[in-house]
Amino acid sequence: MDLQDLIVPTAVATPDMTVAELFRECAAKQVPGIPFRDACGRITGKASIRHVLKMTCIPDYMVKHAALLGDTLTSLTIPAEQARYVLSLEVAPFVLDDLAVISRGATVAKALAVMERHDTTYLFVIDGNHYHGCISIMGIGESLIRYAEG
Repeated sequence: MDLQDLIVPTAVATPDMTVAELFRECAAKQVPGIPFRDACGRITGKASIRHVLKMTCIPDYMVKHAALLGDTLTSLTIPAEQARYVLSLEVAPFVLDDLAVISRGATVAKALAVMERHDTTYLFVIDGNHYHGCISIMGIGESLIRYAEG
């Protein structure tokens, strides 16, 4: 298995990017997040669908008591008005500074180790300040199946 075959090129989030643009890019490329490039051109973090949703759609008390919530509590839905509001927000306030990164010359085993170290299912391939793309655990799993089947 070659790491190069697992890289999914994506856009990079910028300070003026909206949440809607982030979600569209991630959905189109089937990745959970993309790197964030600051106004100076440096990659300084990641923009994650999960983090945006956590911060805007579910209160902390729901997370804490998730096991107690029923499946049919319709009053706990996300109204369309809230969804439109969230999608209109800029990505910058939601950027996380902990991003998992490897270089293009790394191995798949190193990619897996870095993902585990950062407790994430995806990472970015970056050499210096040159972003190549994203690698996800799903891509590795799919590639492993193809590799084993010959």
